[in-house]
Amino acid sequence: MSSSIDQFRRSELFKPAIMVPAMIMLIFSLFNLTAPADPVRTASAFNLGVVNQDEGLTFPPMKLATFAMDGISGNLPFTVTELDNPEIARSALESGEVATVILFPADFSKLAVSDKNFSIEIWNTQHLTVAETQMASQLPMMIQMALSSGVANLRLAMSKSQMPSLDLTVTANVETLHRAENTAILPAPFVMTFTSWLAAMVGTILLFLATSQMASMNRAYIRTLVPVMTMGLASFVLALVVIFTTSQWGLFIGIWLNVWLVSLCLVWLFMGIFELMGLWSLLVILPTVFYQSVLGGSMAPVAAAPDWLREIGEVIPFDLIGSAYRGVMYDAGGGLPFIWLLSAALIGIILIWGSAIVKGR
Repeated sequence: MSSSIDQFRRSELFKPAIMVPAMIMLIFSLFNLTAPADPVRTASAFNLGVVNQDEGLTFPPMKLATFAMDGISGNLPFTVTELDNPEIARSALESGEVATVILFPADFSKLAVSDKNFSIEIWNTQHLTVAETQMASQLPMMIQMALSSGVANLRLAMSKSQMPSLDLTVTANVETLHRAENTAILPAPFVMTFTSWLAAMVGTILLFLATSQMASMNRAYIRTLVPVMTMGLASFVLALVVIFTTSQWGLFIGIWLNVWLVSLCLVWLFMGIFELMGLWSLLVILPTVFYQSVLGGSMAPVAAAPDWLREIGEVIPFDLIGSAYRGVMYDAGGGLPFIWLLSAALIGIILIWGSAIVKGR
């Protein structure tokens, strides 16, 4: 045993194999959790352009598009900018000064008090930031529902010879069951998920190369034992960064142990695949790791993934790891998929030692 460790320590890749997984978890988590995006600020930075061409009604003298604009600016968390005409609005949309444009036609008020269905124009673009593009794609349905409700209330009020009201007919009392106490908590499950996979992959590659010249049984011993220490250190570093950036001091043990177990099982599985296929394993492992942003269950549901990835995610529940990490961060219950993780670890260990026995003979 001591000779195996001494031989491993003499490898040029000894220090990288020990330290790089911890450095990956430190660097990736530090940069992602110290500058998290604030959803409230993101929404308020979304600039909605409005072109009000409404000529209004003669009697009663009012421009109903102005009422609609007041309702939009008062009930949506966006910045609303009034633009003079469609040409200026298109130029502002092209330059990114606004992310979406609503155009109220000249006869908006007349159409609103009539008994006919009508439409308005909404312009958006997909050449802006991802956040702006996503909000812009959801906005038309929100505006359509809000204006439909407002026009219905307006027609009802007019039929009773009453002035329309901007007050909401129904308001919502929102109760948030698991509230993030600060913005760093929101991306934490994703950071934990992605670093678990990335550190496991890089750690496996370095350990595989560092031990490739060792005797088969010694190699199997080192490849089984060392990941326990390297992933323990790496997950400890990650847990420290997470609790310091999120101020969730009581979650340290849970974060550390969960990430440790996940990354350790992944290293054993990856190492077993490397024993079987060598560096060709990267053709399978590398895409699997980097697609965890979609499959990992921390950024978005697997159902939102492209069809071919969604089918993979439905067969192999990668998202259970992200779900478990979310449960740890929000104290929301749920646990790691132990059957899947332990099965993966067992497969890896069998391949590691099976290869060593076969090559030893």
